[in-house]
Amino acid sequence: MPTDRCRSRDEPGSGSAISRTRAGVMLLAGTLSAASVLADTPSTGPEDKRASSEKVAADSSKATVRAGSSTAKGTARGGPTSSPVAAAQRLALTTGLTSTHSTLKPDLSTLSKPAASKPAAASASIVEEPPTARALRLITACQSRFENVIDYTCTFYKRERINGRLTPLYVMAMKARTKPKSIYFKFVDPYKGREAIFVEGQNGGKILAHDVGFTKFLAGTLELEPSSSRAMEDNRHPITDAGIGALIDTVARRWAAELSSDESVIVFDSDMTIGPRHCQLIESIHTRRQPDFLFYKVRLFIDSELNLPIRFEGYDWPREPGAPADLAEEYSYIDLKLNVGLGNIDFDACNPQYSFSRF
Repeated sequence: MPTDRCRSRDEPGSGSAISRTRAGVMLLAGTLSAASVLADTPSTGPEDKRASSEKVAADSSKATVRAGSSTAKGTARGGPTSSPVAAAQRLALTTGLTSTHSTLKPDLSTLSKPAASKPAAASASIVEEPPTARALRLITACQSRFENVIDYTCTFYKRERINGRLTPLYVMAMKARTKPKSIYFKFVDPYKGREAIFVEGQNGGKILAHDVGFTKFLAGTLELEPSSSRAMEDNRHPITDAGIGALIDTVARRWAAELSSDESVIVFDSDMTIGPRHCQLIESIHTRRQPDFLFYKVRLFIDSELNLPIRFEGYDWPREPGAPADLAEEYSYIDLKLNVGLGNIDFDACNPQYSFSRF
């Protein structure tokens, strides 16, 4: 290494000072001897000059060899330095002495910065993060990221299995705000035009909703308890549990309680896409059924750029061993836009862009 090479030249403990001095004297003697030969050689012609040069080179090489041999003897008498490490140091020292006559400028860059080292993975084994710990770390990172979200808009896709029946795929325009928790839905398909608003701490804690067509004409805007049968129709969860923040917290809570290295299989895929968005998939499967486990399998797609989940899939336990698992619920948040500056008017039934009036 460059640092060892520098140390062998400069530090007293890296080699014998007497040996270095002896090598230097021998080298100087060889050089002077070569010079004297050159001075005494008569200049009779090109052939003689060439012969003289060859003789000088030969004498210089002999002096260099003697210097190297002297250095080796000196360090060998040093006792502890005659180890393999010391041999490497002697080789470095000898190389340094024999390069004294080089006309190349030394590279001083190694004096101010260490040489490039190999990655840690090449020199030492890396302890792989357990899958359970990795899944919990990633969902915790989503929680931290969502703390910076004030509001968002998206197109919300929802499908759930209720009483053994899979509902159609619902598509809704969605607006959401974190404080106070506020949700606005406008149905795109089915029931196009249906709207619902919930704002925590307002409207008596009830949902403001209206249907479409003749039903709207008869009933107008309804006030519904979030957990009432009318509000829960075709819903596994109340509107108070809607939104990305609630999804993250639910997954984090259940994974912390349910995942284990002995009874869970966790798979990661960092090269998935949902629409145009690049995602990382975390898939967790329970190998043994437990009464308090909600799902047999969960698939969570985390947007790689936003670091937030934009799709969730939960699967029921197979009805028999080897049978495929049935989809229990799925939610997608497509075209997600964060911190767009939503205001109170976006969660107000009096918004002129909404249709909460009877007509």
